[in-house]
Amino acid sequence: MKIIPQKFAFLTFIICILLSNCDKGSVQEEETIVQENTVAIVDPFYADLDENSSLEEYWELFVADAIRSGKPDPGSDRNINIFFGSEPDFASGVTADHAGRAYDVCNQETVSFEIIKSFWEDYSVVQRLYTFYHEAGHARYRYRHPCESSECTAAPEDYPIMWLSVLPSNTPLEEFIKDKDNFFKRNWEGVRYFDCS
Repeated sequence: MKIIPQKFAFLTFIICILLSNCDKGSVQEEETIVQENTVAIVDPFYADLDENSSLEEYWELFVADAIRSGKPDPGSDRNINIFFGSEPDFASGVTADHAGRAYDVCNQETVSFEIIKSFWEDYSVVQRLYTFYHEAGHARYRYRHPCESSECTAAPEDYPIMWLSVLPSNTPLEEFIKDKDNFFKRNWEGVRYFDCS
């Protein structure tokens, strides 16, 4: 069978187009898969926080977050005393795995706690959120740790906000949002309160 050069050229052209479209299709599919894997779920509620955000800005965010989470009294009408403390005072019960301390937990008129400044300065925004909500949990809601260091026999599967005030720097914001939702709902293993009777 003799192939006429024009037909041969035409067949070659068609084959090139088909191969070209196949290559483009697979590249587009790969790009779509990569884009789907790199899209992060971010709550824009926290978007304004950065390394320069003040404790007052974190408090305002905490109050707004409590309200949007359904808390009737986030503590906005109390005397607020939130401040930076110095290096951990180990004699007062603050240890290397604590980044702050709450005061007057049973006083219904105040919300008072400190954040260790040197810890805060080294923290990511997510670590700061965990630390702030942890100390606010003590000071505003009278939450206790699920267990004290002498009582803890094993770490939980999930680390609720009230478990630790120091979390790894690579903790994702999505993890905080999940834990924060449980925090406001009082929904975590070992939830307990300070006795103010």
